Amino acid sequence: MKTRFILSALAGLAMFTIFFACQKNTLTPTGVRMPVLPSQVYTYNELPEGIFFNPFGNITVDNHKATLGRVLFYDTQLSVNNRVSCGTCHHQQHGFADQAAFSEGFENNLTLRNTPSIVNPGLQTSYFWDMRESNLHQMVTQPIANHIEMGLEEPGYMAAKVEGLSYYKELFQNAFGDEGVTSEKIGDALSNFVGSIVSVASKFDEGVENNYQNFTELELAGKNLFQMELPCAGCHVGESAFGWGSFSQNIGLEEDYVDNGTPGTDWNTGQAMDGWFKVPSLRNVGLTAPYMHDGRFSKLEDVIDFYSTGIVPHSQLSFSLREGWNGNFIIEGEEDPSATGENGVVALRMNLSNYEKQALMAFLNTMSDESLATDPKFSDPFVTQD
Repeated sequence: MKTRFILSALAGLAMFTIFFACQKNTLTPTGVRMPVLPSQVYTYNELPEGIFFNPFGNITVDNHKATLGRVLFYDTQLSVNNRVSCGTCHHQQHGFADQAAFSEGFENNLTLRNTPSIVNPGLQTSYFWDMRESNLHQMVTQPIANHIEMGLEEPGYMAAKVEGLSYYKELFQNAFGDEGVTSEKIGDALSNFVGSIVSVASKFDEGVENNYQNFTELELAGKNLFQMELPCAGCHVGESAFGWGSFSQNIGLEEDYVDNGTPGTDWNTGQAMDGWFKVPSLRNVGLTAPYMHDGRFSKLEDVIDFYSTGIVPHSQLSFSLREGWNGNFIIEGEEDPSATGENGVVALRMNLSNYEKQALMAFLNTMSDESLATDPKFSDPFVTQD
């Protein structure tokens, strides 16, 4: 009996030792991915040279915190099984959005909504498709704790994992004056890095400065359509962002939404809000396909086609997308039976010509900032060590 007890105890000790060893290996990336940083810290608190249009003033970020945030942003060790990072879903070359309609989390489960671009976050007043967060510092750690995305639901575990990685000691020392790791410091560093991701050097920005002398005839026609003849600019407002992220709308994607979007009550109908989603920025929109909260449109052309002839007359449809609201527009929705709903709402039918569609495409593509997509200070600093 005594022998059996001793053997059981030894077995238990062996299992604990194996578990601890596995946990230790989880925290030690030797031979895997390690960050390689320049000897001189990148300047994150200044806009890039040669910009054309500056809606930001001074960027209030700390260079050392942003450097730490860059490493944290791309570190797969911040997921529960070391498989995914923030950068796994937010790709620099795609305007910090994802090419997939839904992104894969740490266990290959799909996210419930399309990964939005995180460019120009300092100009936004709310985050996520349902606008549930207004604080950038709080927003950046929520995907890390999400049970689908990165899985570190316990904040203390997130800090413990980071603290166990040797390459963070100097980075935290430089950023905060000591090597101590807390979830608050992680959020601070990440928000400094994400807050520095600004887009200010597109063809459109150059046009703001030179009265659009750099635009082609087609691009100018698209600009006129977008800002003057069609209701686009009513929601995508502001030259610095083309969508401030301060309000949501029902744009008539469908009659019965699987995802209700923003919680609350529709001011017009008194009903629970159905299908209201944050109005996103159109900055770098040519790089951020697919589109909408569920990534249903794989190409920008599909989005333009939808607004041309496909808006559904939902009872909570945005008034800017209903016939009769825009008095300057010649839109004959009554000629299309699908434009009129049982609720009496008549959706706009812009019925754009091929030329108008091409013009809108050309104008929207002037918002792409290729320099942002290739700037090394926003790139993945990790390399695989032999």
